[in-house]
Amino acid sequence: MNLGLSLPNNQGVASVRTLVDIAREAEDLGYTSVWVSEHLFHTTYVAERLGNAPYHDPLTILAAVAGATSSVRLGTSVLVLPWHHPVRLAKTLASIDELSDGRVTLGVGVAVTEDEYANLGVDFRRRGAIANEILEVLRILWTQDEPKHQGDTYAFEGLGFWPKPVQDRLPIVVGGASEAAFRRIHRWGDGWHALSRSADEMGEGIERIKPAGDRAYQHSVRLMTEIVSEPWDRPLTERRTLRGTADEIGLMLDAYARAGVETVVIDANSPDVGILRALMADTMAIAERAGVI
Repeated sequence: MNLGLSLPNNQGVASVRTLVDIAREAEDLGYTSVWVSEHLFHTTYVAERLGNAPYHDPLTILAAVAGATSSVRLGTSVLVLPWHHPVRLAKTLASIDELSDGRVTLGVGVAVTEDEYANLGVDFRRRGAIANEILEVLRILWTQDEPKHQGDTYAFEGLGFWPKPVQDRLPIVVGGASEAAFRRIHRWGDGWHALSRSADEMGEGIERIKPAGDRAYQHSVRLMTEIVSEPWDRPLTERRTLRGTADEIGLMLDAYARAGVETVVIDANSPDVGILRALMADTMAIAERAGVI
């Protein structure tokens, strides 16, 4: 199993440089991936959490982190596909992949913030169909020198498109736990990127989306993480957060590994970078002590 870190670009941290520093520190500690979140407007629960504090752009941060690190993978947890034009998105991701020597993982979703869709002029009711078309377009743009596509929302032909990603197949991992999300994994994806799912739920979902033939998926889960001094009575494999004593967290990490999860992404859910830095070090020490990494 690997440990990943959710960078707090969604928590109101004032400086992008601080986020880049945290990513570099995570790499030094042995984290194998860092992940960024996305909202464009301060919608409902984002506004309640942040007020007028910043929610930094995820791809800008990944570009900065790419230049400041050498091995940690760069993931989106998740990018909301219907808010992006696929041609520009394909070029941006391919450029970051080149800058990072092939370290980008694209986590995708559709979000449920209807007010945000309205303010962006995107049809909320068509968000699933738009996301599916964008996934198809990305694969076309990344594999064809003169790409051609005629769809319900996007159409292009007769022009070249470069750069391509450094990776032969830039990994796409799909958020959500609906049947539609699982269909996206089967058709376009390279794994499941879940949010706040228990080890039992991850095992059940992974079993349902098992690929046919020799295809391999890489599954990850992002979990709010808190180390506490007293155990609580909820069964370890049913907890949707990585909250527990050090011993319990070690056992939970092992349960996720046995369920088929390759990466657990820890999320401090706090704008306090001191809390985050302590959690990064302590969780890595727990995982090493438990023998799960």
